[in-house]
Amino acid sequence: MTKSYETVYNHHIQLARKAARGQTGYERARVIWQYFETTEHPHPSHTFRQMAINRTSDNQFPTDLLQAMAHLCAINEAYPSRVQD
Repeated sequence: MTKSYETVYNHHIQLARKAARGQTGYERARVIWQYFETTEHPHPSHTFRQMAINRTSDNQFPTDLLQAMAHLCAINEAYPSRVQD
């Protein structure tokens, strides 16, 4: 049985926050990106680069990145048959 979207999303949020603990701003975003390199995220480097280019604040960037990357991982892990079709 596959896990629900919410369960997977929250799991990745928790683990990425743990990995980035103690970091702030752009450096926190880099640690979050590195965490997602080890997951089922389809293209963490591309997502990081695109979001870094479009960021409006170094303080908000890690939060936005975390949510976007956790979302893509949750989609891939909770609905694997939809991703492969």
